[in-house]
Amino acid sequence: MSLIFNRFHDSVLFMFILIFALVGIADSGALNYTVAQSDTLYGLSRHFDIPVNWIIRANSLEDETIHPGERLQIPTKGISSLEVRPGDSLSALAVEFKVDLDYLRRYNALTGDNLQIGDKINIPAPLPEGRYRVIPGDTLLDIAIRSGLSIGELRMYNSLESDMIHPGQLLTVKAPRPEGHQVKNGESLWTIARQYSLSMDELKSWNNLEKDVIHPGQLLVLFPGLSPSDAELPREPEVVLASVPVQRIENDGPPVRGEYFFSFPKKQSQPRDDYWESPDASASVDYRRSRQVLDIFKGEIASLPKIDNSLRGWHIVIDPGHGGLDPGAIVTVADGNGNPVVITEDEYAYDVSLRLYRSLYRHGASVSLTIISPDHHIRNGTDARQTFVHRKNEVYNQAAQNGNGGYRPVGTTDGLNLRKTIAGEQIGSVPLSGKQNGTLYISIHADNTPDLPEGTAVLFDGEDDAEKERSRSFASALVPYLGNGSIIHNQPLRVLEHNPADAAVLIEVRNIHYTRNAWALRSANLREQDALRIADGVVAWANSN
Repeated sequence: MSLIFNRFHDSVLFMFILIFALVGIADSGALNYTVAQSDTLYGLSRHFDIPVNWIIRANSLEDETIHPGERLQIPTKGISSLEVRPGDSLSALAVEFKVDLDYLRRYNALTGDNLQIGDKINIPAPLPEGRYRVIPGDTLLDIAIRSGLSIGELRMYNSLESDMIHPGQLLTVKAPRPEGHQVKNGESLWTIARQYSLSMDELKSWNNLEKDVIHPGQLLVLFPGLSPSDAELPREPEVVLASVPVQRIENDGPPVRGEYFFSFPKKQSQPRDDYWESPDASASVDYRRSRQVLDIFKGEIASLPKIDNSLRGWHIVIDPGHGGLDPGAIVTVADGNGNPVVITEDEYAYDVSLRLYRSLYRHGASVSLTIISPDHHIRNGTDARQTFVHRKNEVYNQAAQNGNGGYRPVGTTDGLNLRKTIAGEQIGSVPLSGKQNGTLYISIHADNTPDLPEGTAVLFDGEDDAEKERSRSFASALVPYLGNGSIIHNQPLRVLEHNPADAAVLIEVRNIHYTRNAWALRSANLREQDALRIADGVVAWANSN
């Protein structure tokens, strides 16, 4: 089998071998595969239609590097269990494997979210949307409450005659179809049954029909036990007026070009560590463009439903690390074929900062940024092997700084002090109601520091003991939410000394000195996870203060 796979180049032959191999391992749920010369982990994930992280977890890989002749386990039926590694948290695993956090906690009989490195965690098989698998201790009432349903709806969706359920049972927790259907001209019982994947006999039985004859305007129920008066009809879709023009950003160009706005990078990916692209406009133009992109971003998140109001009355300044003339750390790692992949800290720190902004806002916080970009907000990336290009066009989020004689973000003493000045102005401009509970300052980085561990590091400092203690307390509250191996560390940092916020920290979200972290930073899902973990910690701090 390995000789055949090593010589594999033809996709038709590959599919034939795959079918044969899967038949042989149906009981184990995993396929033994020998890496061929042309294989990459990303390519294997596409061939086997499973996520890259499944293969990494199943084989305890440090990164996405694989070698010809290497034997891999391909978990075609998913990951059933895993060992907790540095950086893992229960909420992160829930995001990674697309499992509800509460369900994952109960599936493992956990009373809290604390994990220890080396712990074994069972991962439930992924389920189609709208389905739920019963675990020991579940009741129909519990499931109905968690799903936002009544017990009657849950019984109806699953044709249950009683409230008795058993572990392992698969339940529908989202309506598979409307409760009722109003017959339209030209419809027949057969076409309606086909539309909702039902049989004609079911429709006749549920609607007390002796014949197949129906008439326009008649209301048919689509579940057993419902009466026409109880059934809710589907809502008619909203009509979009064709006369409404597509909005554009003034006269400078289209609002979105892929994941960019006013300009594309010249390269699709960062080619080497000394490559950078200079701005194509003045700082004043880039500031105006940046504010327009930020307004679009704010409009997008304002349209999202609020999660809760746990951060109402808090103002949080997010400081995206580096930017402008200062790229921060630049790290080169290798992809699965040994080709160099270059990661520039400031581009990824800005993306994580905006994701954190979105999450904090959805918890009710007032949020501002010290650094903004004229060409993008959140970027998901279309190919994980392509890295964000280092562009020196970010600006300070202050109008006065971007006129004549100003300078773009830079890591000098003056540049770092300016971040605090901007933060102070932003805090001062917020009405009291928006900061009555307090103010926080969070600087986001992803540094290359061999002296720090692999986990997230939350750094704190202060000009005096009182300032230092407030920030130490804030840092300590964040760490439990940031994954195993995360630490707090007192380090002299100019942006944290004499900071205008009540408490200030600098978070090294991922220490990209470690190859696994450098690879992880490229993943939009994992950057979102990092932002959500920080937001969870901020909410916990707010609730305790």
